[in-house]
Amino acid sequence: MAKILTVDDAPAVLKILNLVLTTDGHEVESASNGMEALEKIQNTKFDIGIFDVNMPGMTGIELTEKALKSDNGKTMKIVMLTTESSEEMKNKGKAAGAVGWLVKPFANESLAKLISQLI
Repeated sequence: MAKILTVDDAPAVLKILNLVLTTDGHEVESASNGMEALEKIQNTKFDIGIFDVNMPGMTGIELTEKALKSDNGKTMKIVMLTTESSEEMKNKGKAAGAVGWLVKPFANESLAKLISQLI
C-alpha cells in the first residue's frame, strides 16, 4: 500500500482522511500546514500527498510546487483537496503539478477510488 502525507488546517478533515486511508491499509502521516509538510517531506519519502488548497501561510498549490522540487518529493503524486471547484483553480493545481482534484465534502469511496488509481 501507499505512504501518504495529508495536509489540512482543519483537524476534523485530517481525522477523516486518516481513518479512510488507514482502513484501506495505507500508512498515513499528517501535517496542519505547508511548512510542517515540507519538513516531513525532507525527512521521509511519500508516494502520495493530499493537500488542502486554502491554508494560512502557504497554499496547497505553493506546497505542491515546493514539494515536487525537493529531493524526496519529486516522484510524489499530489491530489488537491478543496472546496474550490473552478476550472481556473484546477488549472493552477495542474500547472503546479497536481495529478488529482477532490472537492470537499467528499465521499469516502471517492477518496479510496482515487488513491487506488494513483498507486
